[in-house]
Amino acid sequence: MTTTNNTTQCSHCLLKFNKNTAIVEKEGDKELHFCCPGCQSVYHIIKDGGFDSFYKKRRDYKPGPPELAFISDELFVDDIIEHENYSEIEFIATNIRCAACIWLIENYLSKLNGIKYVRANYATHKVKIQWDNSTIPLNEILNGIANLGYTPVPLSAMSSSDYFQKLKKSYFYKFSIGAFFTMQIMIYSVALYAGYFQGIDENLKEMFKLIAMILATPVVFYSGLPFAINSIKSLKTKTLNMDTLVFLGSYSAYFYSVFGVFTGGEIYFDTSSMIITLILLGRYIETEAKIKASKEITLLFNLQPKQAKLLKSFTKNDYIQGKLKPLIVKVASIRKGDILEVLPGENIPVDGKVIYGKSEVNESMFTGESVPVLKKQGCTVISGTNNLNGTLVIEATKSSKESSLNKIAEAIKSAQESKFYFQKLADKITIYFVPTIIAIAFATFLYWFNHSNSFVTSFMNAVSVLVIACPCAMGLATPLAILVATSTAFKKGILIKEGFILENASKVKAVFFDKTGTITEGVPKIVGIKSYDNNFNTLKIAASLERFSKHILAISIVSQYTEGFEEVTDIKEIPGQGMVGNTNNNIQIAAGNMLLFNRLGIDIDTIVKNDLESLASQGYTNIMVAYNKKIIGVISLFDNVRESFGEIYNFLTKKHIEINVLTGDTKETAEKVLKDYTDINIFSSLSPIEKVEVIKNNLHKFPIMVGDGINDAPSLKQAFIGIGMGKGTEIALESSDAVFVNSNLLLLKDFLNLSKKTRGIIIENLFWAFSYNFVTIPLAISGKIHPVFSAVLMSISSLIVVFNSLRIKTLSR
Repeated sequence: MTTTNNTTQCSHCLLKFNKNTAIVEKEGDKELHFCCPGCQSVYHIIKDGGFDSFYKKRRDYKPGPPELAFISDELFVDDIIEHENYSEIEFIATNIRCAACIWLIENYLSKLNGIKYVRANYATHKVKIQWDNSTIPLNEILNGIANLGYTPVPLSAMSSSDYFQKLKKSYFYKFSIGAFFTMQIMIYSVALYAGYFQGIDENLKEMFKLIAMILATPVVFYSGLPFAINSIKSLKTKTLNMDTLVFLGSYSAYFYSVFGVFTGGEIYFDTSSMIITLILLGRYIETEAKIKASKEITLLFNLQPKQAKLLKSFTKNDYIQGKLKPLIVKVASIRKGDILEVLPGENIPVDGKVIYGKSEVNESMFTGESVPVLKKQGCTVISGTNNLNGTLVIEATKSSKESSLNKIAEAIKSAQESKFYFQKLADKITIYFVPTIIAIAFATFLYWFNHSNSFVTSFMNAVSVLVIACPCAMGLATPLAILVATSTAFKKGILIKEGFILENASKVKAVFFDKTGTITEGVPKIVGIKSYDNNFNTLKIAASLERFSKHILAISIVSQYTEGFEEVTDIKEIPGQGMVGNTNNNIQIAAGNMLLFNRLGIDIDTIVKNDLESLASQGYTNIMVAYNKKIIGVISLFDNVRESFGEIYNFLTKKHIEINVLTGDTKETAEKVLKDYTDINIFSSLSPIEKVEVIKNNLHKFPIMVGDGINDAPSLKQAFIGIGMGKGTEIALESSDAVFVNSNLLLLKDFLNLSKKTRGIIIENLFWAFSYNFVTIPLAISGKIHPVFSAVLMSISSLIVVFNSLRIKTLSR
């Protein structure tokens, strides 16, 4: 233990900390310092268990307190393997910091009654245990390890998501085996070919054939096994696929060769092995490309932790005094109202509200804002964001399924599963493609057998037809391009909910923008307050109502008011108009625009009308405030146009796309705000329903609607493509086809460019896929292509589609 004037070192975890906060204990003449009760507890478990040598053995130990929590064995149910006399489980142990930790875990567990076997791996941090369930329950074992400071995590939760990685590994092993044996086969095949021309001893020839058969067998029955299994499955479902063609081509060449070995005929083991090996190489490269294409989406899915720390019977005092110990549970089991602990460095498990603690949180994945946001009591937190430097206790406001991160992930999955028109067409063709190819291969065999009278020539030409046909390229052409496009879009901050909108965007001839918060910066400032009755505080009355609204103008008014609120009841928000409610004396108060006051039958006299016209001509948005149906004042706000709007305006104008603005403000206000942009159609003084009518009347222009608020939701739904700005997350997610996550208007340019590029690449992919088959199948029928070259060409055709699709990632603004 190292102690200086101000700091000391924890006797267990070696962390240096302020010695004034140390838990001090005497052990003989020695003084022990602990940074937290957890370290003190673990120290005594180790000492009492007789494992003191742990502290002498540890080297390069990374300082840090243990993570202490109760572990629910329900988390591990999927990982338990039951044997006749014992149970077995393998899991990850977190916080392993040096080889001494492995020693401690193994020795601690092996001393427990009922443990039959324990092995911990320092490289992988995996712990494998066999135990007698009748002697010691799993719960006791897991919490024993947790009490040492190593939190067990189920393997299923750590590895189940990475399907492509497993697939890639499987292809690699199968290709490696196939390539190794195929190279050996080629040695004997070359010898046999040489012997064909130059003569070879018959006994030697038969031996070479037998060796080639032995070498080809693992290639066909191990490396080629997936093709056989998938073919059998496709027969059961009556939907033949590309694997059926590979299976028929390679396995028929193998079995024909086996027949040749025992009857003195020709052999083609090199052909059957080469076909399987080359196609596996193509699949391996293709899978690697898919992993790269879905990298951003994979990162998104990994943001949400699989486990959460649940605090049962939470009270603030008990928590501060360290009386509560969290229970680690599956995130999927979290319900609204549950209290959760989030430690520094951990991701927020579900959407919630902070009820204790203070910390900075990195929300850049959702907002694009790189500066961490300070979260304290009362602040909301979003699932998947990262808690940086303080412990937070949050109350879940949504279940895991309803959380923002899960909704975004589901939206992206939905987009990637949706199909373009071309994809639907390609799918229909693919259904008939494979049976047609099999029929053509059979017809090729009959034709050549009748004309050449050679079984070998007929057979090899038929195999070429089977192998060279590539429905794979047709099948990949669209879904891979959509996968890359949606991943690229999300990386830029565009959440695409439906893949087909990438196709629809090419038809767009008009864009309709909401004004406030969309074209403007969304941070309006109060520039003036006109009061018509000095008995009332206009700003106080307005703020008392507006604090119940999430509209940008409401937020601005409330944020610029610093005194106490009026008590208000019967509050009602009328979208696109304003707020109305009653004071505790049951007197009506209102804050909103002309539409609201007309609706409420509040008289607007000439003085107020003249003031409104004058203020509107200066570009101000004006909120009238009324008390007991009498106007007591007008609050004027001004919001600057976003700098990025100029670039979007030039981009759309250059593309000859019509630009429109929908606003509830007066025409004078909108014209003043947009005075620098001449080629814009302004639709003013609109209610949300009237905005919908404008969109309806322009549907022949395939309009995009870009909006951000609750009053834009009906227009977003009605438009050909609805795009929500991210700040209005809930409404945007529910009502729109795409969301600009960080509210950057320039993303509209990216969206339109991405749509154009994606559509172009899909057309190129399909053109290539159909052209390839149109050219190569007749060549195979005519006997111009050997089956081995057929396999090479078929793999290349798929890879061309793959790499062409990856070009979408290179999109620049």
